[in-house]
Amino acid sequence: MKKYIILLLVISSCNLSDKKEDMVKGDIKVEKKVLSGIDSMHVREYIEKSFQSPMHSLEHQQYLDSALAIVPESAWLWQQKAMPLYKARKYQLGKPFLDKAVEYAPEKYLEYSGFMRCIFSKDYIKSISEFMRAKKEFGDGYVMDHTYNFYIGLDYLQLNKFSKAKEFLLLSKEQQFKDFPNDLPQEASHYLDWYYLGIADFELGNYNEAIASFDMSLMVYENFAEALYFKGRSMTKLGNEEGVEWEKKAFENADNTINEDNVIYEIYPYQLFHKLNESVRPK
Repeated sequence: MKKYIILLLVISSCNLSDKKEDMVKGDIKVEKKVLSGIDSMHVREYIEKSFQSPMHSLEHQQYLDSALAIVPESAWLWQQKAMPLYKARKYQLGKPFLDKAVEYAPEKYLEYSGFMRCIFSKDYIKSISEFMRAKKEFGDGYVMDHTYNFYIGLDYLQLNKFSKAKEFLLLSKEQQFKDFPNDLPQEASHYLDWYYLGIADFELGNYNEAIASFDMSLMVYENFAEALYFKGRSMTKLGNEEGVEWEKKAFENADNTINEDNVIYEIYPYQLFHKLNESVRPK
């Protein structure tokens, strides 16, 4: 979608092949430190070998360690050590490395750390703290296709602080309306923003408002199972017997679940239709 063009810088920081190429071209410059030709050659060699090894292997980590012995202030190398560990659900092992990345380059990795804590390690209070710091020091922005306010909203949802969740999800919506004024409302704000705003209202008992948000989500992602389900639940709460049919339709579309890239590693908040949920599997 065109709205995510502004995210290319963030996304490129997570693109391994592009970053590897950046690191191996000419003399390597890390945190304003220009390496000698010999050190540059060794770092290039270690990075090349790290990417020739399986991402989750011990060898991959050891080659990164060798590179870090030469350039210990490389935030990117610390992030590269952390990322495979988080994807392997070894959060406690990855956390010190991600903290190092934030220490050396907060302008790049503070938002990324907030995202990892929200979606991966479920450290919601710390995630809120990091995103609030990022907002204060660098302004509102986007990471992994979504606003900082979006992730803060998810953090608060998972802490059962539904009014605070709605507050930040509304901020996220307004931020996107401002950033993409020529888009239709259902497209300017991401379909997951509409979905989670609906969830916040559902939890607050604002069922008509919840239905309106779920409908906006469904205008972009037709047959989105979770939105169908919670729309049905909201209708039932209002005494509308047709809500049962919407819930039934949700189960019929169980494959149309949240489709974020990282859903292959983690279950997202209020994601009902995932592989660990036996009730949604075909009988």
